[in-house]
Amino acid sequence: MELYIEKEFLDNFYLEFDESSASSSQKIVATILKEYAEVECFIDCEIESLAQLEFLKSENSFFKAICDKSKSPLAVKSIKDHFFEKSKCEQTLIFTQKNKDWFNEAERKGALCFSYENYQQKIENIVQKCHFKIDLSEGFQGWGFLNNLKNTPFNKILINDGYILTDKDSQKMSDNLIPILQNIMGKNYQTKTDVEIYTKDLNPPQPGTFEQIKSEVDKKLRRLNSVFANYQLSLKIISNTLQKGKYDFHDRLIYLNYLIIDSPRGFNLIPHKKSNSQLTVETIFEKYTYNRLRNHKKMHNDYLKKIVNLETLEFKFT
Repeated sequence: MELYIEKEFLDNFYLEFDESSASSSQKIVATILKEYAEVECFIDCEIESLAQLEFLKSENSFFKAICDKSKSPLAVKSIKDHFFEKSKCEQTLIFTQKNKDWFNEAERKGALCFSYENYQQKIENIVQKCHFKIDLSEGFQGWGFLNNLKNTPFNKILINDGYILTDKDSQKMSDNLIPILQNIMGKNYQTKTDVEIYTKDLNPPQPGTFEQIKSEVDKKLRRLNSVFANYQLSLKIISNTLQKGKYDFHDRLIYLNYLIIDSPRGFNLIPHKKSNSQLTVETIFEKYTYNRLRNHKKMHNDYLKKIVNLETLEFKFT
C-alpha cells in the first residue's frame, strides 16, 4: 500500500484521537497507521536529521508507529506532484487536511482520497456499501448489487474462477461474467483498467489440442473486447492450472484494488440454484482483508512470473 498523508492531518488526527470514544472510522485509520504491514508512506514535511526524526516520533505516536513498523516515511515537498509523477497507484490512500481540487483526477487514476473534514463519513460510506453478504440459500437477484462498489476507485480487476469462461447453457458469459464486469465498471468509460481472468475450463472440443484451446481463448477474448469496445479495458486470459504442486486456486474470487468478492460456489450464479453457499464483499478497511488481498496479490504475481518462462505445450496466457 502507498500512503500519502499531510503532516497537518496526522497531527490533528493524533490530537483528536481517543481510543475510548473513537468512531469506527477513526479506529480504522488508527489501525492502518499503527498495524498495517508493507505500507510505503509519504509525508509533506522535511526530515533533515536523525534528531529531527526522533523529535517527530516523540510528539506524535502515530508517526512513531509508522516509523517503527517500516522504514521512515519519505519526505516530499508536494503530495500532489509526487503522486501524479511517481505513484504506482495499485493501492493508494491519500489523507490531506483540506479537500483538494485534484482529488477527482487522483481517484480516476485509482487512488482513494480523504480530507480531514470528510474521511470519517467517506470511510463509513465505503464500509456500509462494500461490506456485505448474500445468502445463496435465499435466492440470488442478479449482479446489480455490484453498483455499490463504485464507492471505491480501481484500475485493475483480477478474476480467479476456473469456469467463468465455460459459456455453456447453464453457465453463460452473457448472464454472469459480462454483467459482472458491466456492473463493476458502471459508466467509467474513461478509466484505464487491466482485467486479468485466471481460469481453466474454456469449453473446447474434448480432448482439446493446444490449437483448439487457443482458438477458444481468442474467440472469448474477441467477444469481450467487442462488448467492452467503449471502455478502456486491457484484457488478459491466464491458465490457473500450470503450477498445481505449488499453487491451489480452488476458491473463486474477484479482486479490485481495495476489495475482495468471494463466491466459493463460483460466479456462474445465473440461472440460480439455491445452495448452502454465500457471496461476500469486504474491503481493506478490515485488517484481515487487507492482509488477505496483499497475500493473494503476491501469489498471483509469483504464479504469473513462473509460468511466463515455463516450458509447456499447454496454453499459458494471451
